[in-house]
Amino acid sequence: MTPFPNAGTIPTPPASRGPACARTNPRGAMAAALAIAIGLLFAAAPAGATMYKWVDKNGRIVYSDQPPPADVKSEIVKPPPPPVNPNAAKELADKEQEIKLRDKKRAEEAQTAEKTRIDAERRRENCVQARGQLQALQLANQNYYRYNDKGERILLDDAARRAAIEQQQQIVRASCPG
Repeated sequence: MTPFPNAGTIPTPPASRGPACARTNPRGAMAAALAIAIGLLFAAAPAGATMYKWVDKNGRIVYSDQPPPADVKSEIVKPPPPPVNPNAAKELADKEQEIKLRDKKRAEEAQTAEKTRIDAERRRENCVQARGQLQALQLANQNYYRYNDKGERILLDDAARRAAIEQQQQIVRASCPG
C-alpha cells in the first residue's frame, strides 16, 4: 500500500462547484454582467442606427446605415415611429367583431319587433272584425243568413243565432285585450 492512494489521478471538481463559484466570485459575476450588457448594447444598436438617404452616380436612391461619401449630398432619414399600442391590430379585430355581433343582435331584435308588430296588428284586425260581427248578430230586428257548402243562403233561427253570438263572444275575448 502506498501512502498516497490517489496518486497519479487528476481530481475532478464537484458538480456544484461551478455555479456556486460564480456566485461567490465577484470578479466572475462582474465579467458575466459586463458581457451581457455589451451583448445587449450591440443587439440594440441597429434599432437606433442613423439611416442615410442619397442619390448615387447612376441616379438610384440609396438607403444605408453607413454615411455616404463626403462629396455626395445626403439627408438623414428618421425611423418610423414605434407603434403606439402593440396590440392595436388585435384590439381592432376584437372591436370589429363586437360591432358585427352588435349589428347582428340589432337586426335580430328588429326582426323580432317587426314580427311582434305584425302579430299585434293581426290581433287588432281580428278583434275589430269579431266585434263588428258580434254587434251585427246582436241586432234584434235583422235577419241573418249563412251560406252552406252548395252556396245556398240559409236563414239563422234563434238557436243558431245564439250559438253564433256565443262563438263571436269567445273570439272577442280571445282576440281583444281588456
